[in-house]
Amino acid sequence: MPATRALPARHPLTIRSRSAHDPLKTRAVPPSWFRENRDGALSKGRRREFAGKPKPMNKQTRKTELLHDGLIAAPGCPFTASALFGDLRSRLAKEHRRPMSYERLARIMGQSTSTTHHWFGLFHHPHVLGFLSLLERLSPAQRHSFISAHCRNYATFDDPRLAHAPGKTGKLIELLNLKAGLTIITGGTDSSRTFVFTALGHAATRAGGRLLSGAGIDLHLPTRFVPVESLVYIDEALGPDHARQLIQRIWPRVLTSAAPQLFFNGVWSAVPEVRDDLLRCARFKHVIIAEQGMPDVRHLKAKVSTPIHVLTLSASKLVPEGILVACRRVKRAKRPEN
Repeated sequence: MPATRALPARHPLTIRSRSAHDPLKTRAVPPSWFRENRDGALSKGRRREFAGKPKPMNKQTRKTELLHDGLIAAPGCPFTASALFGDLRSRLAKEHRRPMSYERLARIMGQSTSTTHHWFGLFHHPHVLGFLSLLERLSPAQRHSFISAHCRNYATFDDPRLAHAPGKTGKLIELLNLKAGLTIITGGTDSSRTFVFTALGHAATRAGGRLLSGAGIDLHLPTRFVPVESLVYIDEALGPDHARQLIQRIWPRVLTSAAPQLFFNGVWSAVPEVRDDLLRCARFKHVIIAEQGMPDVRHLKAKVSTPIHVLTLSASKLVPEGILVACRRVKRAKRPEN
């Protein structure tokens, strides 16, 4: 038997093992505390040692540590991004007159609840601080101009376009308290109808009515106005056939929605085959539609037994971009006496 070649003294824990790919591949001998376990499992006391050293601080952590030493580097914000998100959440709660839960914030931002909680409570948001450090380099006038140019209009009853006639807006608020019925927004321009339509949707949410997913359809892209988080928006520029296919796809979800109000902007005229479903929903829900032309009132009175209101819009001559809203209730024809 040939003599076994001795290993070098400087490698006392190294042995040779043959491999199909590399017959001279070296392998380190595991320590005794690992070899003692027949199943090869790590003991609890050794797992941390086997895992290796902790990772070093990232750049953001190092900058935070420098602040404690009195050395401040740019941007040197006097607040954290988490505090900024918390301040914004408080201001939203004050503006909407109700607490802003993570679920509500998630619906507004189009994110999951877990992501929203992470953003508001855990994440440092270095990009947000970087964005503010650039924004504060603008003059106050340019800063406000930048924000106004990139923020959409928030359609509410407090907007000057509607607030100039508080008595009329009071009628709109009363309409939201209807348990069932049909409200038609007509007249004016497409922009004014969409504004009043969107303001009613936001008011229903702020008044405490919880609009669930699939509570309505708007055939306008939300480019000018802040969208209602419970509505589905469809680009009508894609064509009537494509819009009809999309509406038919989500229509079962709309009909089975638990929302107390249903909103439809442009759907009545674009998809006539859903009109009967809308009128049936008006028997036990409040259905709000916005259309350029006025539907046949006689047909509506024959199909809907709940209250029917018509909101006719017109332009104000005294307030720039002001909207006048004339609200009337459709009277039912008296039944002939026998």
